[in-house]
Amino acid sequence: MKDTEIIELYVERSEAAILETDNKYNVFLNRLVYNILHDTLDTEEIIDDTYMGAWNAIPPTIPNSLKHFLSRIARNLSFDRLDYRLAGKRNALFVELNECIPDMRQNVERIWEARELGNLLNGYLETLERKNCAVFLGRYYYSYSISELAAQYSLTQRQVKYILSKTRDGLRAYLEKGGVMV
Repeated sequence: MKDTEIIELYVERSEAAILETDNKYNVFLNRLVYNILHDTLDTEEIIDDTYMGAWNAIPPTIPNSLKHFLSRIARNLSFDRLDYRLAGKRNALFVELNECIPDMRQNVERIWEARELGNLLNGYLETLERKNCAVFLGRYYYSYSISELAAQYSLTQRQVKYILSKTRDGLRAYLEKGGVMV
C-alpha cells in the first residue's frame, strides 16, 4: 500500500492504518530502534508507541514522508528510553560526534542554538558526495553498525571508518567556520 493511502486511513481514523503501517514499516522500525536500544522488549514497546504517536499526530499533521515521520517518532522515543535507562549517560555511538558537536540537550535555553546547529548540519550534509552523506546518516541517524554500512555500500569496514572520520573532520571545520565553538 502506498504511503498516501496509509495516511488517508489515519485521516479517516481507520484502525487499518496501524495494520498497514506495521505491514510496511515494521522491519525498518525494528532495525532502527534495536540499533539504538539493543533490547528486544524495549524495541517492541517503542514500535507500538511509535504507531500510537502516529495515530495521535495524524491528523492534524499530514507528513510528506511517512517513513521519515515514523523514524523521527521512533528515534525520539528510543532516545528518551535510552536516557531513562542510562540515567543521563550518553550512548557510546555518539561519543564519536562529541568532538565536533556540542551537547545541546543539557540546557533548554539553548533551543535556538540547537536549531541553528541543525541548519548548519543540513548545510554541511548538502556539500557531501551522495555516498558519504548516506554513510554518515546511516551511522548517526539510523544507527547502523560499521559492518552493516560496509555491506550496504559495498565498502570495507576500513573504508567506512575512513569516510566517517573525514566527514566528522569536515563537519567540525564547517561548524567552526559557521561560528560554532567545538
